[in-house]
Amino acid sequence: MTDYIILTAFGTTTRAKDTYNYLEKRIAPRFPDCRIRWAFSSPTVRRNSASAETPPSLSEVVHHLKDPGRIVIQSLHVLPGHEFDRIINEVKTLPVAAALGLPLLHGPADFTRVAGALKNLILRSGHGAALVLGHGTDHPCRASYAALHKELRKQIGPQVFFSTIEKAVDPPESVIKKISDAGYREVFCIPFLMVAGMHFLKDINGDQRSSWRSLLQEQQIDFHLHDRGLAYLEGVDELFCDHIHTAFDSMPT
Repeated sequence: MTDYIILTAFGTTTRAKDTYNYLEKRIAPRFPDCRIRWAFSSPTVRRNSASAETPPSLSEVVHHLKDPGRIVIQSLHVLPGHEFDRIINEVKTLPVAAALGLPLLHGPADFTRVAGALKNLILRSGHGAALVLGHGTDHPCRASYAALHKELRKQIGPQVFFSTIEKAVDPPESVIKKISDAGYREVFCIPFLMVAGMHFLKDINGDQRSSWRSLLQEQQIDFHLHDRGLAYLEGVDELFCDHIHTAFDSMPT
């Protein structure tokens, strides 16, 4: 029998494929006795995919596993939000037993480790303020953003600001005013997204007046951008590996 790890992400674009390939190359060597498979949680992304083959759903991947032993379904989502709920519900319908690996931010230790990784990135940047931009959600897990911001300020200081691209509690204008009122004239912007894809290109670094880059520059604040998603952040792959180990440990041998 063969043990499998099914890495389950939101969806795939050209840039996402590069990111997912990077993660697989980092994760696979740490589980040499397991085979890696990929599934994608978003029906919309799968339906609108430009690739020749429709990206597989979780149930489709499980259906094609050969001689499966233990199965871990590892979420590559940032928060346990709507997409993670979708995975939980789908796991309940699978014809085989599987353990579920948790998203990037779930327990208190995850927040500490991710904030520490961001601290290293921010301090190396050498810029005044840091602006961390999450995706945003109406799911109750949105409280995780406030918890992360609190941990970032605890580890780094008040120069760290946080907002989201969608469903922001603080609108961009309010956040930018706080940055300006604090006396900062340059900002290091970090997309808190697993993949620096559409939101990165349009909403953060786009040419339109509503993008974060445009709004900051309109207030004469220099904009410096970290142009990679969270998957490339030092330690993120290790955190996912720890979640995979925990999932395996929860299963009978």
